[in-house]
Amino acid sequence: MLKRRFVQCLTSVVVLVGLNACAVAPKPAVTTAAEQFQRSGRFALSVDNADGKKDAVQGGFQWSQTAHQLQLDLNNPMGAILARVVVTTQGAMLQYPDGQVEYASSPDALVEQLIGYVIPVEGMRDWLQGQTGAGSVSELKMEQGKPSYFQQDGWRVRMQRYDDAGPRLLQMNRNQAQQSISVRVVVDY
Repeated sequence: MLKRRFVQCLTSVVVLVGLNACAVAPKPAVTTAAEQFQRSGRFALSVDNADGKKDAVQGGFQWSQTAHQLQLDLNNPMGAILARVVVTTQGAMLQYPDGQVEYASSPDALVEQLIGYVIPVEGMRDWLQGQTGAGSVSELKMEQGKPSYFQQDGWRVRMQRYDDAGPRLLQMNRNQAQQSISVRVVVDY
């Protein structure tokens, strides 16, 4: 089951909570346009447990990445920021709108610590840009010279609807002991 704190955060933050409610993240070093990567859209996370229980969370996201930092804002369906994840070489930090902060050694570890599920934030750095990443890849299928399906780090990844920056539809699935996890990311821009 999703941790109570995260579920409360996803469901109780009102529209008036905005970007300024989050603590200010450290400013990244000046970079060129080629070193910056941004995506914005919607996500849906669904977990089917072996005991028949199902957990689901959905909302929006704003992904902003430079060579030195990744910032991921998670929004409720109304657009209010629920949490901000900042990743640097020192680790990952999550900031809630109320100012509370949680830390972990990596974004994947942080998400697992918060919601109890492994979600491939590290893999998404590459996947959102239409790349398979550094890990071992199997069952790679290409369409028009771009990855459309592969398996990596226990995830089945499908990429579709490419634009110049990468796929605009990303579907990730993982079956593991006692649960099946599905993540769908739709990029608006």
